[in-house]
Amino acid sequence: MTGALHLLLDLTPWRMAGPGGFRLCSEGTIESYGGPGLFWYADRTFQDFLLLVEWRITRAEDNSGVFVRAPPLTDSPQPAIERGYEIQIDDRGLDPVTNVTGSALHVTGAIYQLAPAVRRASLPAGQWNEFEISVRGPTISVRLNGEEVSRLEHASRQPCGYIGLQNHHEGSAVRFRNLRVVPYLPDS
Repeated sequence: MTGALHLLLDLTPWRMAGPGGFRLCSEGTIESYGGPGLFWYADRTFQDFLLLVEWRITRAEDNSGVFVRAPPLTDSPQPAIERGYEIQIDDRGLDPVTNVTGSALHVTGAIYQLAPAVRRASLPAGQWNEFEISVRGPTISVRLNGEEVSRLEHASRQPCGYIGLQNHHEGSAVRFRNLRVVPYLPDS
């Protein structure tokens, strides 16, 4: 992909906020452990871009997310949750407040608590999935395995920020690979 930044080829620019972390599994593949935390790319911010990333869960209970437009972090991932945007990875769709599964605002592909996933498009545990996350102006759209699953038309938290990967809780192991960012050119 021309002009793409491949962000998992060098983990040096990445920083960890919160407990747990990510371990290198093979060249270009990382896996979450512990948490809750956020592994964020600290070298630069992104405003309007297309983010492509492959991920897979190992069990139905695995939970993670891909963050966009997150603020810079230190010890806690909380500012990213409050001021950034999380594209959810949780095939159960567990609402943490009600402890009920099947919530469209918490299922894989939803823009966490802001835009519901309108369909389920993830593959079973153990198989690789691909997000295509388009972030342009006030619009964030999410395609999962080629199908649009959510869209937020009036994203107003912050117009620019960092990219991050969530490690949600002890026992959850989500793998990521092929994380590429393609900045949109003005008027493209």
